[in-house]
Amino acid sequence: MKIQTIQDPNNFEKKGNLYLPKHHSVADWDFEAGTAYQLFSEFFHSEPSCLRVYQLNGSEERPSILCRVPETLVLPQGEVRTFWWTDNLTRDAWLLFRNQHALGGADHDNTYLWSLTGNWATLSRWEAGVSTLIGSFVISITYNGWFHWRTAFWNGTSPDHNPALCVNLYKEVAAEWIQQGETLYDEVNKWADSEINRVGIGCWVSSDTNKYFDDTEIWAPVAE
Repeated sequence: MKIQTIQDPNNFEKKGNLYLPKHHSVADWDFEAGTAYQLFSEFFHSEPSCLRVYQLNGSEERPSILCRVPETLVLPQGEVRTFWWTDNLTRDAWLLFRNQHALGGADHDNTYLWSLTGNWATLSRWEAGVSTLIGSFVISITYNGWFHWRTAFWNGTSPDHNPALCVNLYKEVAAEWIQQGETLYDEVNKWADSEINRVGIGCWVSSDTNKYFDDTEIWAPVAE
């Protein structure tokens, strides 16, 4: 896949391809081994159900969930959008991109990862299971309510005018996307040319913590 530079990451709707529409199937996802999940119909953002991820009888506490739709398997630039509901703000939810796990499974050993908690958004680069902090800033989330999140990632330049991975985080407020914090940059720009570049979601759950996801969308840029 030829790497294109996105000139305007705020206009994917006008210059992008929607590769995963919001009404999709669990068959569109690879779940990390041991993940406890179900389609949950007691509440949802859009009918008829949402995805509930939970912890039960030794199931995976920090599962990654990667999209397996063919068009999303090599996505070094793009967007992940999802609605997220939590009943405990001390356990984080994730947005994953440039994940290196092969089709058929999932983990967060080699990936970029947004961690979202009640007060903080933290972007890290994970390599061989070890994380390197890219940046963090304060956000605001309350529990027991749907929040719409979006991350955009693209090849650009850092404030020092060096080639870099550029990453924005947005939250929908009153039907508008509001950028959270400042654009973050990684001049390492890991996996920019990798033949595997997957995207997805994930979370940290426990016996008393559930995470719910709904209307997840994957967007990709088109060549200028």
